[in-house]
Amino acid sequence: MKHIKVFLVVFATLFLGTFTMLSQELEDELHLSEMQKELLKNQKELIKKNREAFKATLTPEQLAILKNNALSKIEREKALKRTLTHSQKKIIEQNNLSVKNAKIKFRKTLTAAQKQELKTRLGNNRSKVKKDVRKNVRREKRKGTRN
Repeated sequence: MKHIKVFLVVFATLFLGTFTMLSQELEDELHLSEMQKELLKNQKELIKKNREAFKATLTPEQLAILKNNALSKIEREKALKRTLTHSQKKIIEQNNLSVKNAKIKFRKTLTAAQKQELKTRLGNNRSKVKKDVRKNVRREKRKGTRN
């Protein structure tokens, strides 16, 4: 169960990072319409707004966890997750839902050619992300068995 939670946190982090990076590249390479560009712009703003709203709820102790460079990124995420309040968890859940809905809305506007280009690019990127996630989970398992 613990490994599943770690995987989900890592996956969500990678997903948001990949989605943001992908949206920046999309505008140049997919010949997006003005409406699609506006949707991407709104999605970026939504992600920024959600991130700022969440950061505003963090306590000094939680901020100290995030700034602690002695911990690995995964260890910081675990430590922070243990300290989250119910309302902070709710904010994260709502943020993930709003990003998911924005992504669905954007996908509905894509042409067949744009969808094919995305499938090609995401197919290559997904395998790299999966390898990175597996590597991180294995590393955390090894750390857990050593302690």
